[in-house]
Amino acid sequence: MTITLLLLVTSFAMVALVTPPSAVAIKGSDRSRELIVAFDPEASRSQENRVIDRAEAKVSKRINRLDIALVTVDEGNDRITAELKLERSGIVSYAEPNYRLEAAGIPNDPQFSLLWGLQNSGQSGVQGADIGATQVWDQISGSQVVVAVVDTGVDYSHPDLAANIWSNKDEIGGNEIDDDGNGYVDDVHGIDTFNDDSDPLDDNSHGTHVAGTVGAVGNNGIGVTGVSWNARIMPLKFLGANGSGYTSDAIEAINYATDNGARIINASWGGGGYSQALRDAIDSFGASGGLFVAAAGNSGLNTDTSPSYPAAYSLDNIVSVAASTSSDSLAGFSNYGKSSVDLAAPGQTIFSTGPGNTYFYASGTSMATPHVAGAASLYMQSNQDANPSQVRQALIVSSEKLATFSGKTVSDGRLYLPKLFQIPVPPSPTTPTEGSVNATVPLPHGSGSGEDGDRPTLTSSASKIKSKHGRTRARKISLR
Repeated sequence: MTITLLLLVTSFAMVALVTPPSAVAIKGSDRSRELIVAFDPEASRSQENRVIDRAEAKVSKRINRLDIALVTVDEGNDRITAELKLERSGIVSYAEPNYRLEAAGIPNDPQFSLLWGLQNSGQSGVQGADIGATQVWDQISGSQVVVAVVDTGVDYSHPDLAANIWSNKDEIGGNEIDDDGNGYVDDVHGIDTFNDDSDPLDDNSHGTHVAGTVGAVGNNGIGVTGVSWNARIMPLKFLGANGSGYTSDAIEAINYATDNGARIINASWGGGGYSQALRDAIDSFGASGGLFVAAAGNSGLNTDTSPSYPAAYSLDNIVSVAASTSSDSLAGFSNYGKSSVDLAAPGQTIFSTGPGNTYFYASGTSMATPHVAGAASLYMQSNQDANPSQVRQALIVSSEKLATFSGKTVSDGRLYLPKLFQIPVPPSPTTPTEGSVNATVPLPHGSGSGEDGDRPTLTSSASKIKSKHGRTRARKISLR
């Protein structure tokens, strides 16, 4: 099955921020090397001090009521490495960055004004044609949510992404040993199923752009910000440098996300016909509590009659996303469907991160999808017990209803965060009803016309392609 990236590059010129402006300092010092460390209540003070010494750090302050310490990593040492050492010590409940907090408002990221999808003050298109992100950032609470970017990989060392990259705490990088026994050697930041290794570094740029929209670090004084400032991005590469890959590799990546605690998968790709194996992998991810956010496609087609997979599978953990413009219209290239596409999100001329400390503009339902994945991350962070179908329902019923999307999506609208955070976790979807934000929503895509609507016959000439690794790979898949 050919899987394509849902991407239209509108301006591929990379913008390198060689000397990014510094973040505003707090208390006149650099706080980026600080960690908040919580210890096991049974641990002695001497045990705690030994563990901190081994992590090459020093205690700056203790907060006794919670038995936590503010720890500063020694200069010249890596904060993330220290964090992993502490969490592997056996007496540390958690170690996390000492996040900078500020009154709600506009982040200090210098390119924020280019992000019309997050806040459109009229700098592009129509004022207010945005997802209202700045209105909800001060409402977020709860534990971080892991978002797997299943794509071309991610530049996990990008200065605007590195602090939010997921790490496998049970794996020791560089020792060429499968420490956690999961079948992958040195999978510290994810895996690459296209090349059969454990380095999901992006060699295309698409996955890094998607990751930036989901969760570029916010308010750090450089570049851009993601929808979810502190999402944990899990890079999973299954598409090659040319933007294409295979169903079997997509399934392996999805299974890895399922097994390693991802709550959301961003899938900005598609292609080929109906694959039962791919559907089963997505269903299994849903059974583990995972939401699968998928690009609707860039063919300008009605997917109610011309299904585009994986977005069109009839599963209640799939959210299918169309692309909107800065004028609050459906992008001309975007697929649509009253029963097969859930909602629209900004997807035209989107500025985000690129490999090698660069930034660039791109368009496509690929760019719309991470806006929704980031929004879902924020919602799940504040509603930890919400299941995938409840999150999908919340996204749909809270969308901003606009005439331009009427009859084009299930929601008749565009993603809108202020309404999303006004509603509690809704009940699981039942039958369609009309009305308020508490209304239930239609059953999953394709319901009522067979298991998955019109199920095509698998006739692709590329339906079975032998890989260089000797296994049969079903249908090639590419970027959107």
